[in-house]
Amino acid sequence: MKMLFRSLWLLLLCLSAGAAAAPGWLPSPNNAHAQVAVRADAPSNGKVRLLLDVTLDQGWKTYWRTPGDGGVKPAIAWADGSQTHWHWPRPVRFDAASFSSVGYQDRVTFPLEVATSASGTLRGTLTLATCSNLCVVSDLPLAVALPTASSADFADDWQAAMATVPAERGAITLRDVTTASATITLSATSPDGWPQPDLFPDNPPGVTLSVPELHTDGNRLTARFRAADEQGEPLRAAALPPLSLVLSTGSGSQQMQVDVSSPLAFWQTVAVALLGGLILNLMPCVLPVMGMKLASVMTLAGTPRRLVRLRFLATSGGMLFSFLVLAALMTGLRLSGAWVGWGFQFQHPAFIATMALVTWLFCFSLAGMFELRLPSGLSTRLATAGGTGIGGSFLEGAFATLLATPCTAPFLGTAVAFALAAPLPQLWGIFITLGVGMSLPWLLVTLFPGVARWLPKPGPWMSKLRAALVVLMLGSSLWLMSLLIAPWGARPVLLIGGAMVAFFLYRCAARLPRHRESLRSLGFGVAFAAAVYAFLAPPPAGKDDGPLAWQPLSQTALDDAVADGKRVLVDVTADWCLNCRVNELLVLHRPDVVAALNAPDVVLLQGNWSQPSPEIERFLRRHGASGIPFNAVFGPDTPEGSVMSPLLNKDDLLNALARAGAASPGEIK
Repeated sequence: MKMLFRSLWLLLLCLSAGAAAAPGWLPSPNNAHAQVAVRADAPSNGKVRLLLDVTLDQGWKTYWRTPGDGGVKPAIAWADGSQTHWHWPRPVRFDAASFSSVGYQDRVTFPLEVATSASGTLRGTLTLATCSNLCVVSDLPLAVALPTASSADFADDWQAAMATVPAERGAITLRDVTTASATITLSATSPDGWPQPDLFPDNPPGVTLSVPELHTDGNRLTARFRAADEQGEPLRAAALPPLSLVLSTGSGSQQMQVDVSSPLAFWQTVAVALLGGLILNLMPCVLPVMGMKLASVMTLAGTPRRLVRLRFLATSGGMLFSFLVLAALMTGLRLSGAWVGWGFQFQHPAFIATMALVTWLFCFSLAGMFELRLPSGLSTRLATAGGTGIGGSFLEGAFATLLATPCTAPFLGTAVAFALAAPLPQLWGIFITLGVGMSLPWLLVTLFPGVARWLPKPGPWMSKLRAALVVLMLGSSLWLMSLLIAPWGARPVLLIGGAMVAFFLYRCAARLPRHRESLRSLGFGVAFAAAVYAFLAPPPAGKDDGPLAWQPLSQTALDDAVADGKRVLVDVTADWCLNCRVNELLVLHRPDVVAALNAPDVVLLQGNWSQPSPEIERFLRRHGASGIPFNAVFGPDTPEGSVMSPLLNKDDLLNALARAGAASPGEIK
């Protein structure tokens, strides 16, 4: 709604000169509420200095170079095409209703430098916007007589006018600049304190910066403001160009250029991506594929170094290949204009079904029924050079990566968020680095194959470990199948899942003669029980009420709760997010956390991203998140939100709730 009012305000300003005779607008094109005078110095070296004096009636104002809501900055079009360099005196801020503008009142003198070859008279048109209870945009003709000699009086007046322009150097010192999603936070110090602090940022092209929130503590000032596009959608602040702004203490001011992103940001992100990919090996999301990795390791004790290198190199190659596939998918979706997040592929039933099938096939491979290989036309030489298992190692690495993407690991989210907003070459560089980071343990074994000698020697223990890994992999396949209940329904999932388990047990029976009858009976029992349950059991009941009263997530619900003085915990989760389940079990459902979250002034908002949701995607993008889990705490003292680590920590969550600020008992509704 505010954007609509701004647009109407600008439209009225643009139409004002042509509608001078309409009711409510000044009929005189000369604007009787502003008196304008121009004084000139003698031309020198192709330039002439001018002083533009604007005197305004009581209650009227004109505008600065970045006018704010609904204003128009002064501009001069010279008849001969001469260019003007404006020096802008320190402005003041005008707040009325929900609008904020920046400009001048009473009287202001603009020092101007005009690059011109004119002599005699310099002619042009000044466009000047002035506002009170009504607004006028006037085109005032200028005819400036250029003197032939400089005068001491003009030089003094020029120096006095330039003294009102913020200097580029001064006592104000910029201490720190940080960005978080669309928010820019800067701190500065002034030895004279901040009796009347203000900050006036210039909007980069296509960007609107909000009115800063200012806090002072002695000689230190902290300012926060947000970046949005022309439609009001949040922008990633770290991707903005250097900002021009004016800091004012009230008694003095200073012009500054602020770089919101470090020149080393990309290289720092590459380092973060390397660490994030490495940590991905330890995340709960990777547990379903640990069987594939352990199966590779347990067969290498006592094998030749050359084969160890090939097996581990193939696993690393599979991981890198999957990250390249993900980078290609991200690129295609970026070029199509769609927003994507980490783990987005798990929103598509076809992908989940494929992963369920692949993990089911790996069960047969782990059980020794067949060996997975790459297509012979692609890797004949590789597969035959070191015996069997090279193709299987490649597929282990590839599918380990794809199955490890549902949830966001520490450091991984930072790197992916940067990549999704970065130019495409940087996106590819970051995804390749993520692949190198995840495959780093395997690459180290490739470089130092002697590590394999530390593994236990083959023995009876391997059969028991293999059986445990088969159970783990089969459980992973069934977990993936369970994610298809929402899109496919419980009946077909039960039938297919039961048939998969029964067929696997039947094939195991052929490999284990001593247990053949037992395994076949078990397989028949699984298939029969799944069929009976699918056709005779009642529909599953709704989700049981947990200890926390979650409400649906929406930006309106969040804004309303914060406006009412409430603290808000936002949780974005999904059925396929294992890290989300870990957060629930280890943090959110702990008794002391449940007690804190059930306080009267705490509102719990949860968004389910199991299926594509434009509203949730906009929310994640607004806060610079690339995937889930996403948890953030909002409140009267932290309206921009405190974003938590992907793996929640109880103390961090409780501290964020305390910092958010609780309403007093009389204010709780």
